[in-house]
Amino acid sequence: MGLYDEVLVADGVRLPKFPADASPSDIGWQMKEIGRPAMQAYKLTADGRLLRREREFREKTSAEKQAVAADHRFESWDEYVSFCDDADPDDRIQRGIGLGAPDSRTVDEEFWLDHNMHGSFEFHGRSDDIEDGFHWSYEARFTRGELDAIVFLGERGGGSPDEYRPEAPVCVEF
Repeated sequence: MGLYDEVLVADGVRLPKFPADASPSDIGWQMKEIGRPAMQAYKLTADGRLLRREREFREKTSAEKQAVAADHRFESWDEYVSFCDDADPDDRIQRGIGLGAPDSRTVDEEFWLDHNMHGSFEFHGRSDDIEDGFHWSYEARFTRGELDAIVFLGERGGGSPDEYRPEAPVCVEF
């Protein structure tokens, strides 16, 4: 699988060959081409900008830590942390905890910054609610932060792209 970045495609962004009765914002889009993929989130806006999600963190309060511990059926945060430090990975998975360490931090603020993209990147997505097994692939092209075009690159399974709005252009210029 590997690491990837997520692209949120805002309502109002036109994608070539995409079904007219569906919204691109309903699909989880992925890419790997803006720097090193690091599970970062980006947003492609209707006005042709690429934004990058940033977060500021803070320490969880005692009440927040206690709530997380209780969600995993522990009496206290310390008991939860101790279990995670000492438990076998299979035991952690059986309890639904996962393999990551308990995080004493939480998101304090989330905001979007202009990424000022120059160049291009591919993004790919699918939704069985729109078309079972069909993957859409696009390239977004930017010049000094402004979206120039979105180009349809094709499908990766499922039906044929010609079955989806065959009269639509393969490139939408902004």
